[in-house]
Amino acid sequence: MFNLLRIEGYKARKFIPFYVCVGLLVAFFLDWCTQGLKQEAIDYWNYTTMHNGFVEGIQDCSFSFLYGMIVAWFAGIDFTNRTMHRAIAAGTKRWKIIVAKLVSTSIMVFIIHLLEAAGETAVFGRVFGFSFEGFSGKDLLWTGVVALQIIAMTAFYLFITVVCGNVYTSLFACVAVSAFGGNVLRNYLRGNYVYEHSFFCLAKSSSASDLIPCAVCAIIATVVLVVVASLIFKKKDVAN
Repeated sequence: MFNLLRIEGYKARKFIPFYVCVGLLVAFFLDWCTQGLKQEAIDYWNYTTMHNGFVEGIQDCSFSFLYGMIVAWFAGIDFTNRTMHRAIAAGTKRWKIIVAKLVSTSIMVFIIHLLEAAGETAVFGRVFGFSFEGFSGKDLLWTGVVALQIIAMTAFYLFITVVCGNVYTSLFACVAVSAFGGNVLRNYLRGNYVYEHSFFCLAKSSSASDLIPCAVCAIIATVVLVVVASLIFKKKDVAN
């Protein structure tokens, strides 16, 4: 497993689409930082501090389509170029491949999400002043729960990729599902308890009433998705 994780880590460091996504995010937030926040938004949401930017960023799913794209592209390409099949033929356990893919893709997705949160925090700091007013240890716990939800989300996209079995179908399916789950559903299921504690809707606050159910649901979802994906992968023909 350790060697497999090292291989996946090496491939992740060479994965150009990840750096393209990071570059696009940085460019987007630099542009937003120069423009600042619209006064209408400040008045409507009552923004007053840099911490408000962190709150908005850590729970934001606006770029969830990027998460689906990263997972599908990184894991799906190994199906298409037969790297996955050679690993299986060499005797690598399929569940280990799933877990290694989950670790590598989760790290990439979480880095992108942290950059998104940092970008929004910087934009708000640019407007209201760079101050740590409002920040507390609860924010670290909040970030940790969001990390668990990111892992669950990544496991879901990895499950879709295993079912599809190639990079092109996986890309279409994951981007479509991520856009629908992260952007469309939240407009119709706002306030829905089940949806707002799923991995499609990241934890809304640092309160225990939000973090505990979000963490529990994320852990359960991750375990179930990894097991199901491993079982489906086990039944797939290596020659396909």
